[in-house]
Amino acid sequence: MEEIQVPVELVELDENSFHIIVTVVVGCIEGDFIVDTGASITVIDQYTPFSHEPLEDTLGINSGGIGGEIGEVKLVNLPTFHLGGYTLENVRVALLDLQYVNTLYNNQLRRRIVGLLGCDFLTRHNAVIDYENQRLTLKVSSRE
Repeated sequence: MEEIQVPVELVELDENSFHIIVTVVVGCIEGDFIVDTGASITVIDQYTPFSHEPLEDTLGINSGGIGGEIGEVKLVNLPTFHLGGYTLENVRVALLDLQYVNTLYNNQLRRRIVGLLGCDFLTRHNAVIDYENQRLTLKVSSRE
């Protein structure tokens, strides 16, 4: 296992309300992802134009957020996912409408969120968040 260090940005939306942002490149699109330890699965905004492959095991998967049930989730495979100078291949993500998140971020910070880096990804890579040094440490297999 190789350990990689990914720079993160700690952003304050309101007084004492923070999110961790990391830059990710999906295909040829670079964008902000929220590091979201409360999200069960990694999500990408369904309105972001990127290359993906549909997955067949999407039936029956439902999701809910803090505001209630979201409904059935469509899973896709991302052929490439670049994070911190490291390329991961065949990353499974859910497509969701992130309009609510983007409205909040646009109003507060004039930024667009492309996705959420969820707990599935964070646990698979034994993620450690270092707030003081603003970095995310991941353990990745040389096969990824």
